[in-house]
Amino acid sequence: MLRKDGTLVTAENITDEDAKLSPWNVLELLTDDDEIKAFLEAALEEAPSDMAFYSRCLVKAAQARTINQLARETGADRQELCDMFLDRSEEDGPPKVSRDAIASLTKAFDVPLPVAAC
Repeated sequence: MLRKDGTLVTAENITDEDAKLSPWNVLELLTDDDEIKAFLEAALEEAPSDMAFYSRCLVKAAQARTINQLARETGADRQELCDMFLDRSEEDGPPKVSRDAIASLTKAFDVPLPVAAC
């Protein structure tokens, strides 16, 4: 495991902070159509009769395909797009999106750039 600063976590230097679980977003792993297909096949194998579970997986697959396509079309950072899709509560405030990503997305969707982003 790597820390955010890029240093490797080992048995000798692990801290309590390193051991904490962090939020996990499947969209970060679904980087291409093969990964998406494998994800959906695994979901069916895991719970073949649970349509609610499979429906949630399909939604994530659709979001991932959208992210991948947007990243290709706009040149926007894929990781930043993934972060935009994370479930957020109102208390978290608006998603943190760079001006470059806002500009790329508005161009891709052929809509005007918000004045606040200029």
